Amino acid sequence: MRVTGVIGISSGEQARYSLFYDELTQVERPEGTVVIHSTAPLVNECRNKIAEEALTQGAEWVWYVDDDHSFHSDTLMRLIHRNVDIVSGLYISRTSPFKPIFYEEENEDWVIMKSSLTSQDVGLKPVLATGAGCLLVRTRVLKAMEPPYFRFTQNAKGGIVGEDIEFCSRARAHGFSIYCDMDAPIGHKTTVTLYPHQKSVGQWSLRMIDLGGKTIADGPMAGAV
Repeated sequence: MRVTGVIGISSGEQARYSLFYDELTQVERPEGTVVIHSTAPLVNECRNKIAEEALTQGAEWVWYVDDDHSFHSDTLMRLIHRNVDIVSGLYISRTSPFKPIFYEEENEDWVIMKSSLTSQDVGLKPVLATGAGCLLVRTRVLKAMEPPYFRFTQNAKGGIVGEDIEFCSRARAHGFSIYCDMDAPIGHKTTVTLYPHQKSVGQWSLRMIDLGGKTIADGPMAGAV
């Protein structure tokens, strides 16, 4: 079988969400697609292993996916049919304030800033960078760049720049454009803590706290009277 594309799963030594694998089996894919599961202590190592294998197998594209996402059955085909070099599905961060993971601005210190959704955000949106949790990359991009393709680095303030942002920055420097498909929303799985809470004596509510320890919901609790 001729390999046309690679679905590359990045994860730690243990999968975070088993439901991810059930959902991924329902995703439509072109003939000649192979699945590569890469595990490593650092996510950039996973992504680089996937890139190297995709190039070795002669694939035309790589769809990078992380094991904490949910996809619609047409997500991959939608991204492929956009026919651009680099395109991400639309997803939001796992912690409050749940901003979308695409970046349109750099500040005076050359730090790329997260954006917010607006009424104008439809269709294929050009961006400076995006996350790599649902990222389709044509292998011609990888061939034009020097390995390792995904690297952690630092910004002007000494802060860590993620491997996905750094990849996008170097890809742009090589002349490639980056997009986020606003019509291809995907889910981002997270862990929350639920507390039964008394707003006042005998007035029960359900309090939801996110990974960062912030209360994101505090409302009526089913069954409370």
